[in-house]
Amino acid sequence: MKYSIIHFFILFSMILSSSIILGQKSLAEKLGYSSDAKLLIIHADDVGVSHSENRGSIRAMKNGVVNSASIMMPCPWVTEIATYLKKNPTADFGLHLTLTSEWETMKWSPVASKNHVKSLINTNGFFYDGCADFQKNAKIEEVEIELRAQIEQAIKMGIKPTHLDSHMGCLFYDEKLLNLYLKLGSEYKIPVLIDKATYKTASKETKALITNKELLLENIMTANPSDFESGMANYYEKMLTTLSPGVQTILIHTAFNNAEMQALTINHPHWGAKWRQDDYDFFTSERCKKLLRKHKIKLVTWREIQKVIYPK
Repeated sequence: MKYSIIHFFILFSMILSSSIILGQKSLAEKLGYSSDAKLLIIHADDVGVSHSENRGSIRAMKNGVVNSASIMMPCPWVTEIATYLKKNPTADFGLHLTLTSEWETMKWSPVASKNHVKSLINTNGFFYDGCADFQKNAKIEEVEIELRAQIEQAIKMGIKPTHLDSHMGCLFYDEKLLNLYLKLGSEYKIPVLIDKATYKTASKETKALITNKELLLENIMTANPSDFESGMANYYEKMLTTLSPGVQTILIHTAFNNAEMQALTINHPHWGAKWRQDDYDFFTSERCKKLLRKHKIKLVTWREIQKVIYPK
């Protein structure tokens, strides 16, 4: 009799465990799609950096297939976007958390008081040019002050961020920065851009901070200089043609190759004015729309993800 009871409880435990596993829904399923659906966020970075970037991103969302964007709060044209969002509150805009100022002649400074974030600025009072110099000098407590200031400033201006991501990927450079990024997302109940590859290589401490495993995207894709040199349309067509199932994102930059962007990105052909015009041209083209239809790719937004990850 004991033997039978023991085996009954073992069998019951196995069935219960299987039920729990089978009951877990993927992010795609939580969004109302099948587990094998191809879901894509077409995401425009760097909104707020210029008027050209703002208008290019807004038009690409209105006339093309771009369906999400993120704002650089320290940049000079952020008020234009805040005004736009007051009139278009359902638009999918997050925050492009910014800790560097990479252009040759256009520079910006922290949102927080410089006296409180001295480790984040160079001798001229601007952010460092790149992630390496930022990481070498930054104190984690001052990074937190600045990132909170950017989030709070957005909220103060009436912006309700649908997600957080990292300009130039600086917050992925070490564990302390990544953990701060995850902590802020959880605290403010704003989804953060993170994929399964990052989770796989993360420490136990970092993994413990990701309480909503469904938040993990399958892939984060973006063009590199070699893709630009060989033709952006070719890169994007191949990406859409070979897209795998699950929720993924493509990070792009939509602006116009005009005098403003040419001046801002002077001596910087990669991610420069032509690059951004190429992005705008492809993602507003009929060619792109046809590829999405042909390969049965559905577009989803961070706003939809926010609702299932952090339901009110």
